Amino acid sequence: MNTARDSAVTERGMRIGELAKLLGTTAKTLRFYESIGLLGPAPRSASSYRLYGSEAVASARLVIGLRHLELTIPEVQHVMHEDGQTTRRQRLLSLMDERLRNMELDLSVLQGRCEDLSARHAALLATPRQRPPQCVCDALLRPCSCLKAN
Repeated sequence: MNTARDSAVTERGMRIGELAKLLGTTAKTLRFYESIGLLGPAPRSASSYRLYGSEAVASARLVIGLRHLELTIPEVQHVMHEDGQTTRRQRLLSLMDERLRNMELDLSVLQGRCEDLSARHAALLATPRQRPPQCVCDALLRPCSCLKAN
């Protein structure tokens, strides 16, 4: 970043395209965030361009950073909302704690499913050769009924 240019841009106000480029997002995204209240309304230039000062740039940077954490729009709104009782850090930590607990639960479920599939795979591999070639009873973890059907 060219700091002399950046400070000049911030002094006069950064246009939405410049801000979008700086943050690696699109002007459309920034306009959407403004429309739902995640970003405050930007003052306008004489020619109606949105102009973002240093405070608005910092706020937009925060919103984009929170979205990069894969927080949903309502979660970002929750983190950004000043309630006077909890800090932004506390609200974000609470969301991250919940997300970690959910991920750990999801991983446990996936581990169980993986172990089950592995056991069924091993059982199918161990199917005796004298069984009919179409027999998959061992993968279903049930006694073979294929020999009785023939």
